[in-house]
Amino acid sequence: MHATERLLELQLRAVMHLAPDYRGRLKALKGDPADFPRFTDDNDFEIAHAIDMSRADVVVAEDGPKFVEFNVGAGVGAALEYELEHRIWQRLRREAGAAPLTAKSLYQLIASLVERTCADIGIEPAALLVGSLDDPAKTTRYFNAQIKLLQEYGVQARYADLNELAKEMGSTSGRQLVGIMQFSEREANSCGWDLSGLASAMRSGLVGIPSQTARLVDSKKVLAMVSEGFDWMTAEDRDLVRRYVPWSRTMGDRRVAWRGETYELPQLLIDRQEHFVLKGAAGYSSQEVFFGLNTSAQEWGDLVRQSVDSEYLVAQEVVYPVRRPIQALIDEAGHVETVIANPRISPFCAGGVATGCSMRFNPTDQIGPVTRPYGAWPGVLMGAPV
Repeated sequence: MHATERLLELQLRAVMHLAPDYRGRLKALKGDPADFPRFTDDNDFEIAHAIDMSRADVVVAEDGPKFVEFNVGAGVGAALEYELEHRIWQRLRREAGAAPLTAKSLYQLIASLVERTCADIGIEPAALLVGSLDDPAKTTRYFNAQIKLLQEYGVQARYADLNELAKEMGSTSGRQLVGIMQFSEREANSCGWDLSGLASAMRSGLVGIPSQTARLVDSKKVLAMVSEGFDWMTAEDRDLVRRYVPWSRTMGDRRVAWRGETYELPQLLIDRQEHFVLKGAAGYSSQEVFFGLNTSAQEWGDLVRQSVDSEYLVAQEVVYPVRRPIQALIDEAGHVETVIANPRISPFCAGGVATGCSMRFNPTDQIGPVTRPYGAWPGVLMGAPV
């Protein structure tokens, strides 16, 4: 949990050091301006709310946990699923007379974040959940469940669809409202969702959290830059990165150090293809992820050459998980089976506080994304009292 919070802070600092404002930061990361429609000129707000919510992805290797990426934004996957399973396990422990698990409620942290944001702008704690029902992963039930959770913690909430957002804000008579942005702007553009109402809503007083700068921190280039290191990093920062971040580099025609030797980066990736994975800097939902182990040499070579010019992909050394015995609940009758699997652990962080983790594990020995489309099973990971 400590590493989650610290690495997230380091990535925000890295973005801040790229340039003094969002225009320079966007240019430095070569982001597509169309995917960043919410930037404001309030730099203090952009920074203060850039890491409001995140979910990291962690692989446990022989030498400990390695953070292979951070997903930054309020639309990160598995948040609601984690909260509901967290409550189920807490209830079961309570009924069994066991001490409660130590993980904090994720939605209590989100509610506290909304309360602080509303207090800063002088309004009662309330929020719009801004999203789109065009997203096949989101349903009315999905948003209603979150509304109920936030209301339990004293935050009045309601759903606002992107298509109706301008009308929603038009009924507020110029009053400010906090909106929790539960979508990725890049995904919205890729899917052809209409974002025109978003700019209009912001002009009418919508305060979107996390800020648009969250999408810069979300770029996989930022973790790669932190892996390579900055002059401003302290010895403690560097030790943290060495311990928890796998070797990662932004692409380009340049020399890099790897395992104590210096190489031309493109040639290293081609010669040692099996050791690396290439990831799209702005990729989501396990898209644009290419493992050298299961990519043809021709396709891999093309990817490397193209990314040298575009500087879009990020190279990362593959982290091999320690496969562990996991007790998996197989069916509704309660049948439990122990499987040897490769857990991918995903700690959440909201308002600067890390809490429990969603988890995915694959009972096969395949190398690739550990996600449901690739056959992974879901779960949660929470701390138990000692």
